Amino acid sequence: MAKLENNVTKAELAQRLAEVGISQRHARRIVDYFFAQIVEALQHGEVIHLVGFGAFRYKTRPARMGRNPRTGEAVHVPPKRIIQFKPGRELKTLIRGGERKGTV
Repeated sequence: MAKLENNVTKAELAQRLAEVGISQRHARRIVDYFFAQIVEALQHGEVIHLVGFGAFRYKTRPARMGRNPRTGEAVHVPPKRIIQFKPGRELKTLIRGGERKGTV
């Protein structure tokens, strides 16, 4: 079965960042720090707005009653926190094939 998606790893992000003239080691530290800050902000309930890209936030799904698909038995599903990403207008435009304003 063919793989339908291309994944970008943190190492590949660091490698691309290193192409602007900084060391690979420094680029990895920047990428690691960036993601650590996003995780920390989400853990504290903060919303992360990256202008032109989108926003990360978390919400809590309430507890509910679910069903075991195998037996049909009712099962209590506890509340859980989920992360949501809402893409910004510029990102949506770029993905849909439009031009980005203000590019050099």
